[in-house]
Amino acid sequence: MKKLLLHKRHQELGAEFITAHGWEIPSHYTSVEEELIAVENRVGLLDRSYLGKIFATGSDAIDLINRISTNDMKQLIMGAMCDTVFCSPKGRIIDYAKILQYADNLLFISSYLDSKRLIEWINRFIILENVELEDCSDQFLWLTLLGPEARPFIEKLSGAEVVDQDETIWLNREGVKFPALLNTNFKVPAYNFCLPKEAGPKIFSWITESLQDFNGALIGDHAFQVMRIESGMPDWGSELTENYNPHEARLINAVSFTKGCYTGQEVIARLDTYDKVQKYLMIIDLSEQIFAEAPFDIFYDDNKIGTLTSHVFNPKNKRSIGLGYIKKNLAVADFNLTVDVLVRGKLIPAGLRIPYSNV
Repeated sequence: MKKLLLHKRHQELGAEFITAHGWEIPSHYTSVEEELIAVENRVGLLDRSYLGKIFATGSDAIDLINRISTNDMKQLIMGAMCDTVFCSPKGRIIDYAKILQYADNLLFISSYLDSKRLIEWINRFIILENVELEDCSDQFLWLTLLGPEARPFIEKLSGAEVVDQDETIWLNREGVKFPALLNTNFKVPAYNFCLPKEAGPKIFSWITESLQDFNGALIGDHAFQVMRIESGMPDWGSELTENYNPHEARLINAVSFTKGCYTGQEVIARLDTYDKVQKYLMIIDLSEQIFAEAPFDIFYDDNKIGTLTSHVFNPKNKRSIGLGYIKKNLAVADFNLTVDVLVRGKLIPAGLRIPYSNV
């Protein structure tokens, strides 16, 4: 069983743990409801250091990633980070990653917990290029800050004014510089901290102590999953798989339609040009709690219209909420439809919502 670098620190802070995909991670610290109240109204901090991380070094690294992923890596000349999708030749999702300029290297933050999968996939494209890939998952902490007070919180840490458009804010703690990176995946303001392993524990303590000034809280995976699904943010293994493409997952913000060829580009461009997208990711509000593991079929008027791919229990309304892929004609507007999710032979009524960033 893998444990986070800060596992003992999380224990000291009162975390209760769960096992997820071979990792022991905090489920909650106080109550899930209290953590949700903090992150919805003030600010919350989550340790997501379990995500896979990869160093790409060599003079051809940016050019290679530009040729095999959806976004334009020229963005890295203007800033420190951009999101991109690695796709199969058929335009299906291999990984959704954040790419950072870190010193003279590229640092990938994968959506998966294992870097091996993405490293093996990228290595297939390296022939004569001067590029080397290294799994550096254990060299960095990756923290996520969420909540309406996230920007004032960053201002307090940095001692300087921060505006909504600032994508990278460099912080300095005892001579260690590290970035706070704007994250637009959530319905509330959010930032990611990328901390080097050696200084990470001390900086983590500084950040958690600063939460007290905002009546903020550490949050565990349960509250995070509620916020993730409420934001329409796809996750690996459920919404981010080779069954779906970036259009369907609503990841077009990470796709460039002007940079030229990349792996899967022809299919993705054709879907856009000829309006051939068949389904879209939607939020599913279930009328009761679900006690089984997704996926589940979704029906409307006895016709299958989609698949519920992930769900979580929201203790505030005592119901489950999920994400699912729904046929396009029912996923492009709020029709106030009542659909049915088939769970172990039982039809559970549910409503559909467009993710916040696509309304």
